[in-house]
Amino acid sequence: MVNPLLGVWHNELGSTLFIDEVQGGLLSGRYQTAVSSSGCAHGIFQVVGVTDTESDGHNVGFTVSWNNASSKCSSVTSWSGQLLTDANNNPYITAFWLLTMESKQADSWWATHVGQDTFFPMPPSEAAIAGKSNTGRRSHP
Repeated sequence: MVNPLLGVWHNELGSTLFIDEVQGGLLSGRYQTAVSSSGCAHGIFQVVGVTDTESDGHNVGFTVSWNNASSKCSSVTSWSGQLLTDANNNPYITAFWLLTMESKQADSWWATHVGQDTFFPMPPSEAAIAGKSNTGRRSHP
């Protein structure tokens, strides 16, 4: 049976999560952000995570370190959520995220941000992205 997490997922702001492998409860893939609050995150970033979908669960957690060949953002985002289906049996992932950015000790109260993303197999329309793009903090540095 093919793991239901495998494939390409798009969040409401147009970022793309590629889940390339799920084996033994571990997942790996790539993430490409469509937004970056600081303008730092460019290109594709490695994703690692864990899941219980191989044992008929629906829970998933994954992390991106915002460092690659073209970006050194000194920050990490982790998502924790569930793979669910809507009334029409369409899958989606809903997950809360924590973005932690490197900071000076005096600014550590501000270093971690919290939010929520929903990922779908189909990318959002430009109108949907525009409607969501100015509604809160980003999970990407």
